[in-house]
Amino acid sequence: MPARKLFTKGYKIPEPGEEIVISGIAGRFPESKNVEEFKNNLLNKVDMVTDDDRRWKLDHLDIPQRTGKINDLNKFDALFFGVHFKQAHTMDPMCRILLEHAYEAIIDAGVNPKQLRGSRTGVFVGACFSESEKTWFYEKLQVNGFGITGCSRAMLANRISYWLGVTGPSYTLDSACSSSLIALEHAYRCLQDDQCDAALVGGSNLCLHPYVSLQFSRLGNIIPRLRSYFFCINLYDIKK
Repeated sequence: MPARKLFTKGYKIPEPGEEIVISGIAGRFPESKNVEEFKNNLLNKVDMVTDDDRRWKLDHLDIPQRTGKINDLNKFDALFFGVHFKQAHTMDPMCRILLEHAYEAIIDAGVNPKQLRGSRTGVFVGACFSESEKTWFYEKLQVNGFGITGCSRAMLANRISYWLGVTGPSYTLDSACSSSLIALEHAYRCLQDDQCDAALVGGSNLCLHPYVSLQFSRLGNIIPRLRSYFFCINLYDIKK
C-alpha cells in the first residue's frame, strides 16, 4: 500500500492553517528542576543517574541503587491548586507534579490558565505503576476518605481538568513504557476529530518503593551494578 494511503487511512492530513503545534512545554527530570536545566545537563554530558539512598535504604543485591531521582517531592502549594490539606497529604506525588507542570506548560505557551475555564481542552496523561498506592494507601494511610482518589491513576488527568475547569476528554493511559507516547497520539486524534480545541499531554513515573524495581531486576530487565547510556550503542539495561 502506498505510504500516503497508509497514512491517510488512520489520520487526516491537516489543511493549510490547521496544523497541530506544541506551543508550551514543562517538566522535571533527574537532577534537573526544569527543561532548561535538563537540556544543559544533557549537553554537558552530566550523569543524572545517582547512587544514593534518597529513595530507599536497602542493601540488597537485586535492588538497583543507581536510579534517576527528582527532588522536592514533598513541596506542593495546596492552597494555590485548591486542594484540601488532608487531601494533599494523601495525593499521589505524580498527581501533584503533573498539576504543577501543567500550569507551567500553559504559561510557557503564552496562555493565561484562567482563560481556559469552560473551554474544550483535553487532558491526556500516560502513567504505568503508581508506587504511592502501596506505600501510602495500604501501608501508612489513615482511612479518611481521601486516599482512594489521591492514589487513583484516573485522577492524574481528572485533577488537572477539574482545577482548570475544562470540558474536553480527560483520562489516563497505561501502555507501560509507551504510555506518554500513546497519550500524545490520543490527543492528536481527538484534536483531529474535533473532540477538543486544545490538549494538555503529560507523563510521569516515580520510583518510591523498591518492590517494582526488584521485580524488574529479577526478570532480568535491570542490571543493578552496571550503567547504561542513552543514545549509546552499548546499552546494558533499563534505568528506573
